[in-house]
This record gives sequence, structure tokens and C-alpha cells, in this order.
Amino acid sequence: MKKIFNIACGSLLALSMSMLSSCGDNKDYSSLHTLSDAELAEMARQDSILKAQRESINADLILEYSTEITISSTAYDGSSVTVDMQQIADLFGVSLDDLLAALDPEAESDLEIGGFAINGTTHADEGSMSNTNAAWGHWWDANGDVTTWGESAMVFAEFNPETSAFAVGQYPGHLTDGQTVTFYEGLKYQDKRAVVKITVNAQARGEVSATVVNVQSVTLTTLPKSTYDAEIVEGIDYDKILSDLGVSSFDDVTWIAVNADGSYAQEYTADAPGFWFNKDGGAGSWGDDASVYCGYYDGAVRVGQFPDHNEAGTSLTIYFGAMAGSKIEILEITINFQEYEDPETAPEGTPESIEKTITFTKPYTDDYATVEYDVQEELRNAFKMTTYQIFKAYKSGDLKVYVQAVSDEEPEYTAEKPGYWMDSEGNSIEYDKGIVWMSLGTSETELYLYGGNHPDNCSPTGQSVPIKFIIVCNGVTATYNITFDITAKES
Repeated sequence: MKKIFNIACGSLLALSMSMLSSCGDNKDYSSLHTLSDAELAEMARQDSILKAQRESINADLILEYSTEITISSTAYDGSSVTVDMQQIADLFGVSLDDLLAALDPEAESDLEIGGFAINGTTHADEGSMSNTNAAWGHWWDANGDVTTWGESAMVFAEFNPETSAFAVGQYPGHLTDGQTVTFYEGLKYQDKRAVVKITVNAQARGEVSATVVNVQSVTLTTLPKSTYDAEIVEGIDYDKILSDLGVSSFDDVTWIAVNADGSYAQEYTADAPGFWFNKDGGAGSWGDDASVYCGYYDGAVRVGQFPDHNEAGTSLTIYFGAMAGSKIEILEITINFQEYEDPETAPEGTPESIEKTITFTKPYTDDYATVEYDVQEELRNAFKMTTYQIFKAYKSGDLKVYVQAVSDEEPEYTAEKPGYWMDSEGNSIEYDKGIVWMSLGTSETELYLYGGNHPDNCSPTGQSVPIKFIIVCNGVTATYNITFDITAKES
């Protein structure tokens, strides 16, 4: 028999009248009390009721799905879960189109559809419709409770009304092999509630056991670049890749890269499906040792560079592979970095400082949209240099940009280099206090001023900022007195 101290009788009062009677008969509260079979049965009954309440889902409709996610230490990748939204529309007594429109921030809808979540540990409602980038969706912790992006986050769900599917992703490096996370996303309309229950099964990526069936060797000759822009690798026989792998579409292909030790890297480290490669040619990651990235984008294999990490006269060979089933086709890509051949001739004459007065006009936007002003010929004639020479001068530090006045100190750029965020008086200021920003765009072929407004600090009704923007190269200055007129936000 189970024994407890009678000091607990106060708790038993809440459980049953029979237990109240037992406690009332015993006046010695320091003695032991032996529970009867009836009392034990009542306690078990009450426990089962509480358990059922905790496990119950308050919904008129529950749609259940499961999906698998391959664990990643770097990516938010996951899977897509298509939801039978027609069932939910039928429950609500509305059309499917009207329901999806109500969940689309870009669509007009008169339906007042509410969203919510149900915590896994308590099954209590979490009233927000979303805490992700979607109109409907949440971050979830290991227990299936709503959380936010960060330390406790495991997975997220974001609903796309165009596909009627949840994008279910992960917080990089948080899931473990074999882990299961179950969560509940809900919608309500009038007095009806529908819940989508999704169980996520995390799995580790398996070892590659496929065999190389062919190697295609191609060469890309390019310039060392200062941007991330990618270019197509010519000479690849895409039909042969599909034929060798025995598939009909690149939708059936998984891309891999070869590490410096000859093993295979499967987890994308650049925009999927792509990989960064280190300066030794082995698969790597974005960072100080990165040289190029390679991926299959828009129907072609393309290579881009880590800005300013490659030098003219050097070469690099990387290995990028297409895999389907038990077969791999390797692309051996040799990248030759060549010196830029300047097509321009520098203007004749003596360099001479210039001063220009211009006006920039753009409507207020709640993003970082820009306007531009071409200064290529003005700077070429002022500095008596080619566009490429001016670009190289900035890279070497011989060209600098200041606001308000030239200084003997090195410029401290606060916007995209070389450029500044500025306050309402045109003084350099940090980003979170800036009103507008202005930068000099430079490349081998272009020179232009560009800028925009801060989406939070600039007035949506319009604001004008005076800017004195001074470009200095080898002692010669190009001064631009700019009136940056931000007009009212367009309706």
C-alpha cells in the first residue's frame, strides 16, 4: 500500500470528497495515512484527466503531416510541406481562393482569418499569427513550443499562399541526428479552428558511395574581381552529364564538391546549389581563405569570386560534381586570372581640380533603392586617368573620398565604401542615425555616384540634405555640391 503524510490532506481536498472524509477523520496530522484502493484509483483518474487535457488539441480540424530535414551546420535549408487548404476552406465555409488571399499580404481580402500556434508542452494557444518573415508561421524549439530565432530555435515554418505549402527549415547546427520536433500551426475564422500538425524528423547526411563515371575538364579565363558577380563556365557538355548519370533532368541531380583531401563535400556553403572553394582549390567556406565559389545557377555552371582575393597571373583548379544515384560526373575547372587589358587611353593634359553642383532627386522608399549620377568622364578629365586607372587608385588607397572637407586623416567610411551615411546637415554619421547615404561606385568600366534614403530615419513626407562630396586622387580634387532631395513617398 502507498503511504503519505497527512500534511498533504489539503491537496487531496481538491481531488475528491472521499479523500476529504479520510483526512477529516484523522486529527493527528503528523502520522502516516494509508491510501485506500478507492483513493488511489481516484488519484489515477484525476491524473489521466489532466494528462488528456494537456494532450488534447482545441481544433475542429487537424491535418497531420511529417517531413524529413537533412541536418546542416551552415544553412537554413529544410523541406516543403503541402497543406490541403481546401479542407480548411470547407471548414470555414469560404472558397479556397478567398482563404489563400487572406493569407497573402500582397492580396486584397475582406476575410478576417486569424493565425495562432499551439505550444507542444502545454497545448495552450500562442496568439501571434507569425514571428517569421511570412504572414503565417513560427519558430519552434525542441519541445514544439513557440520560440524566436536564436539559441533555443530548432525549426521554423513559413506558409506560402501561392503554393499552399509550408517551407519548413532549420536553425543551422541545432538539430541532431534522429531528433524529432512536432509543432502545431493554426488558423481560426469566426468560431472554427483548424490546426496543421507537422512532425519534423532530422537526419544526418550520409556518406557519398557513388562512383565517378566521367571527368570533364574546362577552363575559365577571367579577371581578378572586386565583386561577387558570377560568370558562366563555357565548354561544359550538359547533355553528356545527364546521359552519363542516366537521368533526364538536372532536377534529379545533386551537386557536390571535392575537398582538399579528396573526400566529398555535400553541404552547400554558397547559394544553393553551390560551394565556396579555398585558395588551395579544395571545397571550403566564405572567409579569409576563400577564393571562388561555384554553383549551378539558371541552367548553367557559374563561377564567382571573393572580392579582391585573387591576383592576376595566378591559376586555380576546383572540382565540382553532379551526382545521381550511384554515379558522379566531375567538372575539373581550371580558372586562370589574367591582367586587365585597359581599352581606354588617358585624357591628355595636366590634372586639374573640378567643382560641380548637382541635384539628386528620389522619392522616399522603405528600402535602400538608389539613384545614380555618372561621373566617369568628369573624373577621367579631372585626374587625366582611364577608368581602370581610377579604379585601381581606389584599390591602392591613392583615391579617397571625404565629406564636408578634405582631411589629413584616413577617411572613415560609414556606408558602402567609399561612401558615407549623413545626417540632415550632410555630416558623416553612423548608419543608425543617418538620413541619406552617398557612395562612389567604381569598377574597371564604370564610375558613378549613387545613394538612397534611410527607411526609418528619413521622413516619408520628404526631406532635403545638402552634401559636399569630395573625391581626392594624387592631390587633385573633384568636389560635388549635391542637393539630395528626398520627395514624398509615392502612393
